[in-house]
Amino acid sequence: MTLSRNKITQKLAFLTERYFLPLLLGTVVMNIIFRTYMRFDSGKATALFAVYEILLFFIFEKIKPRKVVRGFVYIGIAAVILLISRRLIAAGYYSTGTGFIDWFYVNSQESGDVREYLYFVFLGFGFFITSILYYFTVYRFRSFGMMLVILFPFVIYGKRDDNISTLSITFMLTVFLALMVHQRQTSDDVKKYAVINSSYAAAVALFVTFTAAVAMVLPKPEYESQLEKNAGIFDMTVNTNTTEYDDLNDESSPRFGANATGEVLFRARSSGDEDIIYFRRQSFDIFTDDSWWLNDDFDMYYSTSDGDDIEVNSPEYLYTLMKKLADTGKYESYGLTAELFAGDPFSDRSWLNLSSTSYSPTYIPAPLMVRTEALTYAYKNYHGETFYDGFEKQYSGLGVSYSYVREDTTVRDYVRSLPLDWESFSKLIEEAYLDGDLTKGQYYNFTKLYSNYTRIDESSPEMEKLAHEITDRYESEYDKAQALVDYFEDNGYIYDLEYEPEDESIEYFLFESKTGSCTSYATSMALMARMVGLPARYVEGFAAYEKAEDGAFIVRDSHAHAFVEVYIAGAGWVTFDPTVPGYMQDYSGGGGGNAGEILSKFMDYFSRIVLFLGVIFVLVFIVLLDRIAELFFRLSLMFKKDLCKKTASLYRRIIRLLELSSGKRFRGYSPRETEEYVRDRREADVSAVVELFEKSCFGGYLPSDVEYRQAYAAYKAAWKALADKKRRKAQKQK
Repeated sequence: MTLSRNKITQKLAFLTERYFLPLLLGTVVMNIIFRTYMRFDSGKATALFAVYEILLFFIFEKIKPRKVVRGFVYIGIAAVILLISRRLIAAGYYSTGTGFIDWFYVNSQESGDVREYLYFVFLGFGFFITSILYYFTVYRFRSFGMMLVILFPFVIYGKRDDNISTLSITFMLTVFLALMVHQRQTSDDVKKYAVINSSYAAAVALFVTFTAAVAMVLPKPEYESQLEKNAGIFDMTVNTNTTEYDDLNDESSPRFGANATGEVLFRARSSGDEDIIYFRRQSFDIFTDDSWWLNDDFDMYYSTSDGDDIEVNSPEYLYTLMKKLADTGKYESYGLTAELFAGDPFSDRSWLNLSSTSYSPTYIPAPLMVRTEALTYAYKNYHGETFYDGFEKQYSGLGVSYSYVREDTTVRDYVRSLPLDWESFSKLIEEAYLDGDLTKGQYYNFTKLYSNYTRIDESSPEMEKLAHEITDRYESEYDKAQALVDYFEDNGYIYDLEYEPEDESIEYFLFESKTGSCTSYATSMALMARMVGLPARYVEGFAAYEKAEDGAFIVRDSHAHAFVEVYIAGAGWVTFDPTVPGYMQDYSGGGGGNAGEILSKFMDYFSRIVLFLGVIFVLVFIVLLDRIAELFFRLSLMFKKDLCKKTASLYRRIIRLLELSSGKRFRGYSPRETEEYVRDRREADVSAVVELFEKSCFGGYLPSDVEYRQAYAAYKAAWKALADKKRRKAQKQK
């Protein structure tokens, strides 16, 4: 029984020594990959992958001795996995309409957890990673192959402008370094020079731990890969000069971790005199899981126009409709009188010209009340967003001109003067519909709009209470919306683009941190507006405020901004910006150029250099480990004065080198047996060392300086043979 237990213990020790680190590295790498594609259950997927990886290693080990058959078996397994992978990819595309490449590199966040693609990543990609690890660690040690494996997570995370956590990076690199040191001694094609015991494990653990600790202390360098700079790099569009702002999404942008570069997207020249223009990209309908989402069902009762190019829910269109109802004289009880519409606040139009050679979006950045009469190649959807019509856009870059109505003081005064709220407005439109003054489509449009944009899927009693406290003392809906805007500035809220809270909920932002970026402010206002019965939607776009010397607006990626549109009863959608002052920063210098930023850049480059040198040092240290050890041994001899001890050190070093290079134990050999072994097996002469060692240690002889120098010279001449470097070099040359 004891013998059986010893065999089991030895077998487990052998398996652990040989396979544990390669399996651990594969599991860590795949865990990092799983976390970027899976919202939930990445831990379970990692545990299952560990089992899958062990199974593959077991199969690879079983077929390895069969030199003729193993290639065919591996190809057969790979072919089966490839066939299953193709079916999974086809099924994923069939069920979602999203191509795998688009999901894998660009739109996995907005496409969601496509199960078929996740299964492929687990099965197919996991097989690929495991095969590389087995071949380059167990079968044949090659550091390049292992480095290839740890590069995959960085490439994948780069595609979505996401950051791997410092802990994950540190753990992965720690395992990688341990594997570099250990596998060099244990893989099949490497001669075993180290004795794998507790001392060896402790030395490797100490070295790797120290290296990992230094890596964590160093400033983390932040850099952008091509995928990070250009998230649309895999989009199948005519133009190749795309950016991450080129396309619209089903899900809103992340609320935290913005990473703008200050890159100029386009220039906008306006005939107006605004200090700021809000360019809409897109709006979102539903807030759930701390993100805003589109809901295509919202367009059921919407039409994009009513016989012209004006959006049916814009203030310009609603003004015309309300004036038409007022002219009938039937609705004076609702406050619709001729005096209210004496002057047309929408008659004064301005023009905008947008230009860019590199920025080529699928939509047209535009203010809320844009007119598309000049854009024969464009259309507006039910959200009011302006798109290029079909395939009319056959050129790269941006070059459009259009008219729009500014949301200036005149327009806002008119909106504020309307004597309507949603209760009276709903009665008005029902009566007008029954009287034949509104069409069925118009009536249902207003009704559905209110129910859709006051929808709240995730209720918060504390937020609702706060929303009513802010707005209940105001009568007009415009004043209620403006009160929500003013609340943030009046109550000490802070704008901080780089702030990442411990709790990402909106409640934490509102009641605890009071610190965040535009996404938190816009989300909070949109939700609170809905809670008090104001239809509202969350909008992403650009806030243009930077002007060039010629007066044109310069719009950068760092000007990306989130704001709110509130539907005022009888007036339509109106833009509100709840973000507190402070976000309009100067990016013209590529980041400001103050002393702190200069120091930050210096530390960034300095840390990269230190990290690079550190990696080079580690690699050189591993490759030249035996030479470094020999150098330290020879230096240690210089600090010893006793020639007997120095001679004994030379002999002990000979024994140590022989044991390391052969894996045998020579401590039971007599000095003469050792001398014969070196002469016969290594073709070297250490007789001078052996003779002096025997006389000084066994005969009480005190060596002279000349004798010691002769022995030391003999040791130096035989060192490469003792370390077996000649034979190892010959093997490499073969």
